[in-house]
Amino acid sequence: MRYLDTPHIPHGWDAGVLYEETTGTLLSGDLFTQIGDGPALTERDIVGPAIATEDLFRFSCLNPGMGPTIRKLATLAPLALMHGPSFAGDGAAALRGLAGDYDRRVRAALTDAAIEAFATAA
Repeated sequence: MRYLDTPHIPHGWDAGVLYEETTGTLLSGDLFTQIGDGPALTERDIVGPAIATEDLFRFSCLNPGMGPTIRKLATLAPLALMHGPSFAGDGAAALRGLAGDYDRRVRAALTDAAIEAFATAA
């Protein structure tokens, strides 16, 4: 078992994931948090439910390193989810999809902050 430090991804300075080297499985921690009752095993989309959960709780510490860090983890798929069903799909694609959503969120937050700074300076 190998611990991979991922500070503030998705939240908390102490965030990290585990990689089980024998089976090559990434234990993804809070990256794909989902709410509600779901199946025990799924091959369906896990990115959409994770995005919906983030939209609801806004628990992530948005930062520019999110997308690149999550994309690096994509080389370690398959995935085991902490807050969701067991996943039997393309873990690398799911991680890249989640990284893309966090890229979008960071860009939007930076744009909003720049607009606010400009408005208050005027």
